[in-house]
Amino acid sequence: MEKKKLFINHRYFYFITELFVGIALMGIEMSASRLISVYFSSSQIIWTIIIGVIMIAMAAGNYIGGRQADKKPSYLRLYIELLFAGTWIVLVPFLGRFIIAGVTVLFALFITKGLVIWSALFSCIILFVPPLLFLGKVTPSLIKYSLGEKVSGKVIGLLEALNTIGSIVGTFLPTFLTIPFIGTSNSFVLFGSMIAGLGLVYVTTHFIDKFRNRPKETAKTEEVEEIKENKKKELKACILSGIYACFWILGLVISSNTSLIFWKEQTMISESESMYNYLKVDKVGKTTYFSTNVLFGVQSAINDDYSLTGMYYDNLLVSRYLVKENPDVLVLGNGTGSYATMMKDYLHCDCNITAIEIDQGIIDLSYKYFKMNEDVNVICDDGRNYIARDKNTYDIILVDAYSSISAPFHMTTVEFFTLVKDHLNDDGIMMMNVNMYSDKKGSFSSSLCDTAYSVFDNLYAYRVDGGSGMEVFASKNKEMPLIDNVKAVTVSDYALQKVFTRLGNNLKPYEDTGIRLYDDTCDVEMRSMHTLDDVIQLELQYYRDIYKERGIKGLFEELLG
Repeated sequence: MEKKKLFINHRYFYFITELFVGIALMGIEMSASRLISVYFSSSQIIWTIIIGVIMIAMAAGNYIGGRQADKKPSYLRLYIELLFAGTWIVLVPFLGRFIIAGVTVLFALFITKGLVIWSALFSCIILFVPPLLFLGKVTPSLIKYSLGEKVSGKVIGLLEALNTIGSIVGTFLPTFLTIPFIGTSNSFVLFGSMIAGLGLVYVTTHFIDKFRNRPKETAKTEEVEEIKENKKKELKACILSGIYACFWILGLVISSNTSLIFWKEQTMISESESMYNYLKVDKVGKTTYFSTNVLFGVQSAINDDYSLTGMYYDNLLVSRYLVKENPDVLVLGNGTGSYATMMKDYLHCDCNITAIEIDQGIIDLSYKYFKMNEDVNVICDDGRNYIARDKNTYDIILVDAYSSISAPFHMTTVEFFTLVKDHLNDDGIMMMNVNMYSDKKGSFSSSLCDTAYSVFDNLYAYRVDGGSGMEVFASKNKEMPLIDNVKAVTVSDYALQKVFTRLGNNLKPYEDTGIRLYDDTCDVEMRSMHTLDDVIQLELQYYRDIYKERGIKGLFEELLG
């Protein structure tokens, strides 16, 4: 019987597969960084974990795929595996939240060092090794299937080139298009569907071609048995493909627009993503909070009536009374503008404020939810990039670019603080909000303060009450009695005076431990992780004690209230 023409041209379909696998691979890797960073920070350490896990999975897939292509070549198996891998990726936004939370809670009970690193590593292994193992099998399999025993540099080069071109496209797509416009969850859905779609198209056309070219009945017993055996294999493949396709459809439904917070906090009024960050806004009573992660800390807060929030911004308002009456102010790391807004609308200070914020998404939120004062000159730029170009000098410079679990390394070095000092007037002050306080030598906070101490003539630190951070006040004038000046501040506002009095009584000269961070040798990520470990261990010890005394049941009873 003459075979009918195949439903699709397989040769070109293999080239398309290689291109789209390249796109999806890098798209998944870039989206993975956003998913993981929401919980564990966006640092060089997290990127190292993600890239390392993915490369290991791909290498293993390359090896296994090559061996299978030699021993048991099967296009159908390869594309069923792609259908499985794509379905897995589509389900990542929904299942990933529970896996990350579960791994972190489990490790928190037993691990005292490197909790963030180990939790991120095992979360990545569980979430991304299985699908990427199958994606790694694609290139060696297609090379073998396309060439058989022949050697063709042209075909191999074309397949590799298509994979590389796809990877280039997949690198840019998440950052500039999919994550800012459709979000991380839908990015996984898109790239997973790209892979699952390839698998489903091939599997579907395979069975269509099989049906169209099915053999006629034959009288030979051995041929009948062979046909029956092939039919059983084809039936199993069809059922398996159908199951994967059903889960793919389920994933499309439950993962699209999935919130990264599986407990869906009732206080959350906005959840979005920008090119740089996950953006969450909560409203509790009269206070609006902003955060760039779901597990640690708050980056900004403002009350409806502009009153004191009880957070570190309140202390920073003392700067208004330490310099000339109408100061020029520069904020590096404006966030949603709590400090700038409080200066304008709570203190009614007639000051010129220039606020630098790298994330346009955060700037938009500052006007929509945080009542950013229109008189503040908000500029979308990197803080160090801006101050390196700026020709102005300022009476107050606030450096508030360090989030709860990560810090831009280029704003923690001697070179950076030298730029800040050069832009500060002789009687001006530099303020710095430092998260994750630890008094251990070499911690993130002490290393940062040591570095600033090496640049400024006077440096003073205040341990924030009820929090894990500290505030730093510095001047370039050796004769400026900063502590005495703070203690001398008097205001008619009783609540504010109470804040300033506590600050003045607890502000101490900083004691240098000799560590210096430079652009060329800055290891702030590792120092941040070690400090975060210390902070977490203090918070977790209470629950560990409950677990030791009452077991897992008692722990759940405590957590659930």
